[in-house]
Amino acid sequence: MDLALAATPSLVWGIYALILPVIGGTSRHQTFGVTIGCLAFALAAFPFVPHHYTPLTVLISFLSGIFWSIGNYGQICGFKEIGVSSTMPISTGEQLIGTSLVGVLFLGDWASAEAKTVGFIAIALFIVGVVFTSYVERRGADGTVSDDSRANNMITGLTVITISSLGFIAYVAVIQLFSINSFDAMLPQAVGMFVGGLAIGIREPGKRSKRTLLLVIPGVLWAIGNLILMISNSRLGVAISFPMSQMGLIISTIGGMVFLHERKTRKEKISISVGLVFVVVGIALVALTKTM
Repeated sequence: MDLALAATPSLVWGIYALILPVIGGTSRHQTFGVTIGCLAFALAAFPFVPHHYTPLTVLISFLSGIFWSIGNYGQICGFKEIGVSSTMPISTGEQLIGTSLVGVLFLGDWASAEAKTVGFIAIALFIVGVVFTSYVERRGADGTVSDDSRANNMITGLTVITISSLGFIAYVAVIQLFSINSFDAMLPQAVGMFVGGLAIGIREPGKRSKRTLLLVIPGVLWAIGNLILMISNSRLGVAISFPMSQMGLIISTIGGMVFLHERKTRKEKISISVGLVFVVVGIALVALTKTM
């Protein structure tokens, strides 16, 4: 049962990435709607979640939520530029590189020589995975010779995804640097997410539309996955729950090509698949370092 619980965030987050493009809307509108869902779930779960607040806990958690909204906005922009199937392996790989380096430099992770060796091999695999995933063939998905637009889209996509990854890395890092319990952080983080989402989407038309209500759904899904990961961490430990929670990128990557019909050439599909394998193996190695 605990293993099934640990796998649930990956399923929920994989579906989250596939639902957003189906609902539609601008990147700003989607960010706004999703953060409403995150806040709504945090408020509903608040009476049932253990928590202890200090002014510092609330402030840092709020800032963490602001960083998340920046990261989420950039990731959604990446979906629109290069598709979910390309964005998720790149985004996950960059985030894991960043959070791993923060852990090594500031938190004393990978203390042993063995852990450092395995960890830096994992980072190398993430880099290789990102390179494979970002491959763009000069020939378009329809078989014709393409112009530079697809390559330009990839450059733009890589730029916004990298900015997004910096936001997500900061979202995780500030909580770890101040040793804040995830349950304590949940509600102040959600408030920060909403404030960030409101600032990003405040000038977008249609904020009071039916689409905004629909966008609340993926926000709630993300928040459910986040809470389940917290519970799983407390039961199984990070070494098991962390890699299992990241497997959602398999669902979103394959789902982007199969269910969202994202246009990729045969070589691009192969390259994305190879890149995905490198990222997944890297995740397993990072998890291994947590046992060394």
